[in-house]
Parts: sequence; C-alpha cells; structure tokens
Amino acid sequence: MARRHRFHAPNSTYHVMLRGNNGHDIFFSDEDRYRMCLLLQKSAERFGHNVEAYCFMTNHIHLAIRVFETNLSKFMHYLAFCYARYINRKYKRIGHLFQGRFHSVLVDDNEYLKELIRYIHLNPVRANMVSNPENYPWSSHRVYLGLNKIVWLSVDRVLNRFHPIPDDAMKNFKKYVLNGIGVETTYDFKSGLMNGMVGNDEFINEVLMTASINSKKKIKLPLLIDKICEQSNLSTEEFCAPGKSVRPSHARALASLLVREIDGLSLEQLGKFLNRDPSGLTKLANRLKTKCSKDLLAAKQVQEMREWILNPTDQTLQMSACQA
Repeated sequence: MARRHRFHAPNSTYHVMLRGNNGHDIFFSDEDRYRMCLLLQKSAERFGHNVEAYCFMTNHIHLAIRVFETNLSKFMHYLAFCYARYINRKYKRIGHLFQGRFHSVLVDDNEYLKELIRYIHLNPVRANMVSNPENYPWSSHRVYLGLNKIVWLSVDRVLNRFHPIPDDAMKNFKKYVLNGIGVETTYDFKSGLMNGMVGNDEFINEVLMTASINSKKKIKLPLLIDKICEQSNLSTEEFCAPGKSVRPSHARALASLLVREIDGLSLEQLGKFLNRDPSGLTKLANRLKTKCSKDLLAAKQVQEMREWILNPTDQTLQMSACQA
C-alpha cells in the first residue's frame, strides 16, 4: 500500500502517535518516561515547535504538536531516533523499537483543539488504567490543572479558550475533560479523513494549497549559504570564521533558522560546514525566531529569504551550487 502523503501546514496542530514495533512496549521504567520528556523538550527547542499535550501509554505515545515553519517529520525523526538509541543502549537490545513511521493527523485547531486535548488526556481512562485522568502521572493533564509544572509544555493557548483568568480556565478545563468520560468522540483523531485531516472542506482546501507551495521548499546547502552571504555582504570565509561578530553571527542564525525548514537539510549538515556544534546553532535559530516577533526588519529579512527559497531565480548561484 502506498504511503499517505504528509501535509506540512505551518501554524497548525497535529495529533501524533508513535507506536512500539508489533505492539511491544516502549517504556520499561519511569526513568524511560523521564527520558522521553527530556527528548520532547530538546526536540521542541531544536525545531521550534510547541508541544501542547502528551500521553505516554505502555506501548505508544500521543502528542499534540503545533508546528511552525519546520516540517513535523524532522521533529519526530529526531525524537524517535534519540529515544530508540537510548533504549537499545540501556537494555542492550537490537532491532526496531518503533513500528515504522510515526502516524499523524492534521487538525483544524480553530474548531477541534479542545476536543483533541481531551481525547489525548482520556486515553488512560479508555484503557481502564485509571478512572480519573487526574490520577495518571504520565500525561499533560495534571499540568493543565496546575498540579504539576513542565516548562517546555505549551498550555496557555488551550487554557485561554476556556477562560481568560487562569484559575477559572483550569476549572472549566477539568469539567470539560471529565464530561467526556464514557462519551464517544465524533471526530476521528486516529486516522482523520482519507487525507489524514480533521476539519471542514474550507480547511482541507487551504491545507492542500499551502502544501503545494511548501513542496517546492527544496534547495542545496551551498546555494542557501551563497544567498545568505550575498544578502549579508559577507564572504564564505567570514560566514564560517570563528568568533561572535555581529553580522556573521546573524547570518549563521538566519542559516540555522532556514535549514530547519528545508526538506533534505539539517543542523548537523550546517554544523559540519561551519565546524560548529548543532546545539549552538539551535540556540542561534531560536534567538532569531524570538527577535523576529519584535523586530520588523529582521522578520522582513527572514520572509524575503523564505520567498526566495520557493523561487530561487538566480541562475548563477544555482549553477555554482550544482558544481559544488
């Protein structure tokens, strides 16, 4: 059977499931679950996405992830690879930990975000592991109720839909989730429709149009660096040089941010080109992303580069990249 096409829709929410191979367990101790939490935090920081809910079952996990410019696949491949490597080393095992690719459903979060979070948090109740989701320690439900605190979990957007005052929002959220116990959801968050989406026709058509545009975002690293150097009035040597001079540092931050968004490129590739640690490039990218929310000039520069990536018309640079 052909694989279902994955749609990348920036500023959208996905319900993601990662299952153990052949239904086997993926967690063997609480230490393993803590490691998954740590890796979720690292993945969110590295790729600039927001984890809005999670639930760790014995042999699979559920996530609600709001993605931005970087494709969800990069986030999930990094998460799955790092966790599988940890498990294989710790338990001296070999073979696949996870069952093929992760499964994802794109959700119209204007309409169904609250229902999705409730669906994720009620998984332990539906599996008869607990009678109240508040009693299950390995989901984000207790964070939403203010009983636990996890700094990397993004809960404000969901809670704000229940009430602008935090305490009232938590009370309303708790009541909403409990009201879903024993009630079948009318939305298929496991599979979506045939195209893997949950939403109305208008939402689906908009996603398909956006996906058509984003499918063009493929470009070689040398070409990207040439363009950034040209825009920043830098030589390649200045771009790669050690140190923290303002213009080269900003150019490297721009490259780090864009590399996360382009299929076929990675921070590891850029780190090798620059002889720098990818974790440092992640910090550069995240700082630039934050700056763009406050600095219109920086935001404009990033947007101009994104538009150029979709239509790189400079044939001279294209040829030099092909020859590299």
